[in-house]
Parts: sequence; C-alpha cells; structure tokens
Amino acid sequence: MILVIDIGNTSIKIAAVENYKVHEISRTTEKDFIQDTSTLLSNFPEIKNAALCQVGHFNENLLKFLKGQLDVYIITNDIKLPFQNLYKSSTLGNDRIALVAGAISQIKNGKSALIIDAGTCVTYDYLDGDMNYHGGAISPGLRLRYESLHNFTANLPLLNAQPIENFVGNSTENSIHSGVINGLSQEIKGCIKQYRKKNKDIQVFMTGGDAQVLSTQLKSRFFATPFLMLYGIYYLYHFNKEI
Repeated sequence: MILVIDIGNTSIKIAAVENYKVHEISRTTEKDFIQDTSTLLSNFPEIKNAALCQVGHFNENLLKFLKGQLDVYIITNDIKLPFQNLYKSSTLGNDRIALVAGAISQIKNGKSALIIDAGTCVTYDYLDGDMNYHGGAISPGLRLRYESLHNFTANLPLLNAQPIENFVGNSTENSIHSGVINGLSQEIKGCIKQYRKKNKDIQVFMTGGDAQVLSTQLKSRFFATPFLMLYGIYYLYHFNKEI
C-alpha cells in the first residue's frame, strides 16, 4: 500500500491505494494538507512510500513535510513511460501522463483508448492499440465557460453547474446552463464519434470533477471512474520502481 497524491488546479487528493483498490481518499487543500495527511497515515501506519503527481501549486514546505514522513516518488514527464510518446511537445502535462497510464492499467492489450478528463480544462487523450500515445485536445471546462460568460459580459450572472432538464432555456439562467452544459456535452459526444470512426472498438474513459454532471447528458457508452488519475499514479510508481 502507498499514499497517492494528486495535486490538481483546484484541490489536492490523497489516497491510500493497494492493488488498484482505494481504501481511503480525502480531498484537501494546502492549508489542511499536513493535518489531513497525518490523519490518513495514522489510519494506515504500514504506508512507507508515496507517489505524487503535481499540476497545481504545492508549497515547498509541504513537500519537505511529506519527505520527512515517507519515501516520495514524483511523476514527471521524463520518467519511463508504459507507452510510446508521439506527442511533439516536451510540455505534456504530468496529469495527462498519469491519466493515460491509468487507462492502460484498466484495458486489455490491443485495445485503444480515449481518455476524457472533465476538470478545470477538458482534456482528450488518444492511445492506440499498440500503446502509442498521439495526443488529443484541450478545451475549457465547465467552470471556465461559466466564468467567461460572467467576466466578459456586462450583465450575465455567474452560475454553478447543474444538470439541465430542457435544452431550451426559458430564462437567462436556464439559457446559460443550456449553453454551457449542453454545449460541452455535445462537444464530448462529437469527439467520441470522431474517435470511434478511427476505431469502433475504442474504449472511452471519463473522469474528473465534472464527469458526474456531464454524464447525465451523455448517451455514449463509456467507462466512468473518479479514480483514473489515482490508478495512473499508482501504476507509474510501480512501473518505474520495477525497472
């Protein structure tokens, strides 16, 4: 069992993971990180190692605290990968690397995968059946779309995401919800359709903080899991430790 840490743009997840089973998970902040991590470690004193993937800000003093408690392995884009990286940029995010690794941990050999992460940004990542990673797309997430409508107009309110019952909005608020929720849902449906034209048997994964609210609008078949990032960090830790 190891401690898996996912430092995102808006929150930090810490989890006790063993054999792809999440025994305990906590969502925390930099302010509460030490207390919440200490509590989790006290519940699982057998944990001696941690694997960390960072996208958002993480205070150096918190990393020092963590290294004082555990042997910490950090995911970077120069570690050994379980796939051939065909991305033409060296700026491939650690989060996208971990998500692809998470999909690999869940699929059978020879299966291609489309990984959709609906978070601050929506990322689409394509892995072919020969374990070649090609890249994908990056799009604004729900929160960014709501904030853009509010920040770049004079009178539109800032709303929180919620499922829509009718795509025809009968008020300003309902029209915003329809435009944002239905708009992104249609984008995701169209993207899945494009990739299924390339490979009709492609396995689609959907994860991220907004996956639940979006999944109610989607009719496509996909594998929804809130733990795909954690699985990927766990997989990369063991993949590199076994080398």
